[in-house]
Amino acid sequence: MRILSGALLTFCLAFPAYADSDREARVAVAKEYVQATMTDTDIQEFIKQLWQPMIQQMAATRQAMTPEQIEQIGQLFSSELTDPLTDVMLQQDEIMADIMTLEELTALRDFYTSEHGGAVMRKMPQLAQIQQPMISAVLQKAMPEMMPKIEAITVPK
Repeated sequence: MRILSGALLTFCLAFPAYADSDREARVAVAKEYVQATMTDTDIQEFIKQLWQPMIQQMAATRQAMTPEQIEQIGQLFSSELTDPLTDVMLQQDEIMADIMTLEELTALRDFYTSEHGGAVMRKMPQLAQIQQPMISAVLQKAMPEMMPKIEAITVPK
């Protein structure tokens, strides 16, 4: 029994070291993926996709804005969000390492760094931009019917 207990204790003490080295490997591969994606990321285009729907909705519900006002809003979003969003994107390697296996991260990195994989991934923001008005339209259509149901769920009886 002592031999079995000793072997179990040795295994338990050795496992965290293995887990740490495995996590280090996952973080390293995730960093490679993040660095590759950041090279291709147009952060200003990403930020523009955040404020343009707001401008469109504001224009639909009240007077249209002047080009100067739209430019000022774009500059505001850029100056306020470029650094924080870049930081968030650069921190995704740790998150990815925590939720993905080494094999998944390696496959993702290899896909992204391949000719066709990279081309596909670089087009994803364009796809999201095209779909955004469609998603907004679905929400606008559904919300009048959903709001009474949400209130029925949330209002105490």
